[in-house]
Amino acid sequence: MQLQLDTASALALTPGTTSPAPGVGANTETPLSSPFTNETSQHIRTALERAARPGYTAWLSHVESAAACTHPIRLHGNLATVDTRTGEILDARHTSTLPDGVIYKACGNRRHTVCPACATTYQHDAYHLVRAGLVGGKTIPDTVRTHPAVFATLTAPSFGPVHTRNVHRCACRDKIRCTCRPAPCHARRDAPTCPHGRPLVCWQRHTPSDEQLGRPLCADCYDHSHHVVWNHHAGELWRRTKQHAERHLNQLARQRGLPRVRLSHGKAAEYQARGAVHFHILLRLDGIDPDQPDTITPPPSGITTDDITAAVTLAATTIAYTTGPHPNQPGGWHITWGGQHEIRPISLSASGDALDDQAVAAYLAKYSTKGTEATGHTSRRLTTDTIGLYADPHGTHAERLIDAAWKLGQTPDWAGLRRWAHMLGFGGHFLTKARRYSITFGSIREQRAAYRRTHALNRGQQGPEGHPEPTPFQRQATLDTKTEETTLVIGFLTYAGTGWHTTGDQLLANTAAAQARERTRAGREELAHQTREQSPSTPLAA
Repeated sequence: MQLQLDTASALALTPGTTSPAPGVGANTETPLSSPFTNETSQHIRTALERAARPGYTAWLSHVESAAACTHPIRLHGNLATVDTRTGEILDARHTSTLPDGVIYKACGNRRHTVCPACATTYQHDAYHLVRAGLVGGKTIPDTVRTHPAVFATLTAPSFGPVHTRNVHRCACRDKIRCTCRPAPCHARRDAPTCPHGRPLVCWQRHTPSDEQLGRPLCADCYDHSHHVVWNHHAGELWRRTKQHAERHLNQLARQRGLPRVRLSHGKAAEYQARGAVHFHILLRLDGIDPDQPDTITPPPSGITTDDITAAVTLAATTIAYTTGPHPNQPGGWHITWGGQHEIRPISLSASGDALDDQAVAAYLAKYSTKGTEATGHTSRRLTTDTIGLYADPHGTHAERLIDAAWKLGQTPDWAGLRRWAHMLGFGGHFLTKARRYSITFGSIREQRAAYRRTHALNRGQQGPEGHPEPTPFQRQATLDTKTEETTLVIGFLTYAGTGWHTTGDQLLANTAAAQARERTRAGREELAHQTREQSPSTPLAA
């Protein structure tokens, strides 16, 4: 029997780990010249070739920050270490001395369909940002726990009948995977037809995954122009709505002899299946300190969540305005909210109709990573060269919306519609917040960068057996001044490309990142188990 030996490197794929002895997890092989020519799969062959190189460990550590990214950005140029006290350049080198001659940076895309790993990071950051505004922490005072707060959902009006899934009473906790029996889509006894001869009735009971959901009963009758214009002006409609609700609450405060208040919000936009955006909004009531207007102050006790609900309901049902004129619509378009809206109170321990703070933060974080996928359309910004691939005045529902936005955007005053045609006219960010509501994404990224720098410094301290010495996380302000506070690394970098050099590199990097995440998850579970074991148990009352 012939013995076949594996020629692939057995180095540990998890970045930053080492093996105390030869064997599994250590490289005990000698480099061979092209030993994988018989491998038919290209990504396996390139992965084996990369793993067999002598510098594989350095390469894997080098790409660690972007290992899970689907389309990392490659940068090349010069790196200079500068003394912040004197301005002296302490060290200078070119990226050609690094593995692959470039620096890998994660793309940072927030959409799951583009890069799941970066979108997951963005989603986690959004969760902590939103929840900090409800329970405090991360420089937000803990007093926000006592502020009245509501969670509102505001939708777009109707631009024409579409196929829907009508569930009058849903008993499922997960609305996306609802298994309740729906009512017929559009059931009418007279069975009318539109001017184009198409029936305006549908007796189907659509499933959640039905492709017909959101499609017009008659695409020629549907007002696609009004639809994309509403998407484009949805942000301004929300600004006026919040302003009206704040004015109503301050009028109420004056009547009750209370000081002025303000509403701080966190808002996520989500596309419905028909292609119209609707907003999920967290509204927190704050007080105003005349001496320190930028601080987060508890509101007066005379205003409750019922008052906030009434104010938002009034604003959503009364605020409306008309856009400027357009050659296709000289009188402008009427912009208002749809008739369907929901406003529910938020509490730290949900009970009754109230929502839990963790659920609200998870909702907004989940919606922030979505895009036009619900409509069946995914593309980047369109140009005159690519518009023909996605726009068609006689095509699908999404193609007609893109065509309407592109044509309306020909007018200079409406050029924003052409710029955001790939987003069906909506040009706002998918997760926005009031300036005083919570922390920023930038502060969260700075904390992550400081942690990684500290982790890299601590990892260099070798223990007695060759393992990194476990050192607790230290904040940047308490780090060694010689390594952190007095030096600054400045990069003079330019764009070199996007993506991994080979599919094998992507396989190895993504596998390494997945193993690192799994190791972190297992460690967290073990720490949580030890905490539960060490905490004193309290017997339940009989």
